Amino acid sequence: MEIIHERPSQRLHYRVTAPMRVAMGAQSFDAVDWGLGGCRIAGAFRDLPEMGSCHTLLCTLPFQGFNITLQAEAEVVRLDEAGGEVAFRFVQLGEREAALMQHFVEDLVRGKMTDVADTIVRIDTPVTPVPTKPDPNPVEALPVRRWPLRQIVMTLFYVALGAAVFGYVGVYAFATLFRLEVESAVVTADRSTVTAPVAGRIVDLPQRTGALVTAGSLLAVLENTDRQDTLRRAKSELASTRAELAERQALVEEERRRAEGYALVAKNNVRQAESQLAGLALAKENASLKLDRVRALAAKGLILTDEVETAELSLKSVDSDLARKQIHIQELKELIDGGNSIRLFTGNAFAGRLAEMEARVARLKTEEDYQQRLVEDLGARETEQEVLAPTDGRLISVEIARGNAVKQGAPLLVFEETGAEEIWAFLTQEEVLQVRRGSTASLYVPTENRWMSAEVMEIDRTAGFVDEVTETHRFRSPDGRSAQVTLRPAEGDLPSSGTPVTVYFERHRNNLVFRTLQQLTRGL
Repeated sequence: MEIIHERPSQRLHYRVTAPMRVAMGAQSFDAVDWGLGGCRIAGAFRDLPEMGSCHTLLCTLPFQGFNITLQAEAEVVRLDEAGGEVAFRFVQLGEREAALMQHFVEDLVRGKMTDVADTIVRIDTPVTPVPTKPDPNPVEALPVRRWPLRQIVMTLFYVALGAAVFGYVGVYAFATLFRLEVESAVVTADRSTVTAPVAGRIVDLPQRTGALVTAGSLLAVLENTDRQDTLRRAKSELASTRAELAERQALVEEERRRAEGYALVAKNNVRQAESQLAGLALAKENASLKLDRVRALAAKGLILTDEVETAELSLKSVDSDLARKQIHIQELKELIDGGNSIRLFTGNAFAGRLAEMEARVARLKTEEDYQQRLVEDLGARETEQEVLAPTDGRLISVEIARGNAVKQGAPLLVFEETGAEEIWAFLTQEEVLQVRRGSTASLYVPTENRWMSAEVMEIDRTAGFVDEVTETHRFRSPDGRSAQVTLRPAEGDLPSSGTPVTVYFERHRNNLVFRTLQQLTRGL
């Protein structure tokens, strides 16, 4: 039996006006009429399709409370821009869709009430007959142009897709069972703050933020304001000392002129004292003679004994005055002979300070010499202080600007040492139990799309339990990443600090089955 299917034709099939909703793209319209050959729709089009263009239509037929949707490829055969109508001709309509649509059209033309069960059977029953005779044209005998290329391509596609899916599932299972992926990792390095060695003003900042510098490179130049202030103070003190010295020298000259008068007065005092000494010697001689007379008269009983005692006391008093005057004259002569006649004893105090003033002048000259050497030394020193890089590294940030005044010890730059970068990975308490010290790990740097190998150096389970403010331990949630693992690269250089890194650790499980599987996979 041979069945021949003809394409539906508008001249050979009925056209009905039963309700049908036609969807074209994102727009939906009501069909004016339709049939097996095509349909005509009307409505408010956003953009009218072009004449001869092909479109995919979804035709929905309402039937006893539910909708039956059919898909068809249609071509525009007529346009009515004024009326907003478009006529389509079905160029590709499946056999099942054509049979179902014909079932509806014939029942509508005949006025027959279609049974739901019969319609469902027609929807679910294939309409393409299966031949019982051998295929007269087997695939092997078909020429290349008649091979089912589409079927071959789809078969190959699904085979490749299946292989990709199974490969992905295998890789994912391996990574889940034997690898631990941690995305909360970052590159870190030791940072130090470069401070101002002296107080001053920033003259130059030759390096930019992010620049790589070597040990000894110039980072900043400061003008030492303390040294300049010291130099100004030294100059001021030198000028003050010189002014005082000049004043003291003038006073010394004046005092020397006074000293000459003092020497004259001292000599006159000596002469007066010698004259007084001669008078005292005569007074002593008279007192001695008087005592002899009084004693002679007392021996004769002419005078009382008290007068004898009075005469003796008078002689002793004159003798004492004579001795004091001799000592005084000797002191004055010694002062004159020793050159100290510039000081004159007035009876209550000494007048004249030439020696004291000359000593003051000598001290001021010594101070002047010292301050002069200090000014020369400070003037010969450099007033600019250079700040050099301590090691090879990278300049992270500049805390000051050119022209700013800074104090000694104030932060200038933040410097990061290169060549000693590490990776800090933050894990949960459950994950850190599956990591071993000394094990290898794989690093992926997303910003550079680069893979690296690393080694686990340190494991700190309590790093996240320390409160940085109170420096005490506090409880953290088990889900929190409170454990810190430090890794170092086995080869290659790490990027700058702060770069995020994904770490793939070797997963070491405590379960015996997983340990056995892991050992087997390593052996393979």
